[in-house]
Amino acid sequence: MSVLKPFVFLAAFAASASVCGQETSSNVVNNPPQTVESVEQESTQSDVSDASQDEDGIEIIDIIKRDTTSESALDDRLEGDKEALDNVFAITQHRQNYLLPITYVSNPNTTGNEDLTDENVDNKEAKFQVSAKLPLYLEDTGFDGVYFGFTLTSFWQLYNSEASKPFRETNYEPEIFWQETADYSVLGYKFNTFQVGFNHMSNGQSGLQSRSWNRLFASIVFSDNDDIYYLKTWYRIPEDEKEDPLDPTGDDNPDIEDYYGRMEFGYGRKIGAFKVLALLRNNLDFDENRGSIQLDFTYPISDRYEVLLQYFNGYGDSLIDYNRSQERIGIGFQLLFL
Repeated sequence: MSVLKPFVFLAAFAASASVCGQETSSNVVNNPPQTVESVEQESTQSDVSDASQDEDGIEIIDIIKRDTTSESALDDRLEGDKEALDNVFAITQHRQNYLLPITYVSNPNTTGNEDLTDENVDNKEAKFQVSAKLPLYLEDTGFDGVYFGFTLTSFWQLYNSEASKPFRETNYEPEIFWQETADYSVLGYKFNTFQVGFNHMSNGQSGLQSRSWNRLFASIVFSDNDDIYYLKTWYRIPEDEKEDPLDPTGDDNPDIEDYYGRMEFGYGRKIGAFKVLALLRNNLDFDENRGSIQLDFTYPISDRYEVLLQYFNGYGDSLIDYNRSQERIGIGFQLLFL
């Protein structure tokens, strides 16, 4: 697409020049030359009119306006998604897709797997995430509409031969949401996408190992030439309190928002060939403030893959760890994301 832009611009310029030329020649033929007095009089009237318009708030409209020409750091990603959606069977990336063959976690929780104990759990494990979305309904624009998204994140005791290399925890996150694209720019920031939807998150376990919750969420992504910003908040759908810890119905984790958080903020930037992506979550409780930070550093190694160094510190590394402070660092590979 970028190769065609100069030709589109030149064609548009030529067309506009041709129209301007026709209008100029027509004006010369049909309108007599203006005198100096008439030109000065019209200029004075125009200045007065412009000043009046400024007083009416035209300058504000210039600051906040619909802008389909300004570029931002997220344009290439969105353009790729739009091209992919030309295929009616398209499945595109939703969140990051990566494999970290080796990570070190400071305080692994053994509750998620009955084969693990405090004595045989390994601090070294693999982590991987698979995430995709597909459209359920699209408007005529070909991009706005209803989507189904699914994200799976697994924590695998790959190097734990003593416990037969089990999966310590797997989180499943299906969601359905409305996505809207926008080309509004405010003070140099381009608002790219809006999402509102329903999110379910669970670890597929039962009994004391069960963790799950449902949320209604809203998010926005905006960017400038070099930076990408992301803001998301949610409302947890209430559940009944458990009468017994082994009761299959009821709330598995009533205090999850106090640890996992009530909102998250993301920031991404490209520095040369390197890219950094930061994700912060917080519970917005000033008395007992908790949250987390995740930092991803990537470097491309091909047109499809990049090396990923990931660091996490805080609560909510996984659902089984939602109320357990963790520190994790790992290295691996991911599909190109931004």
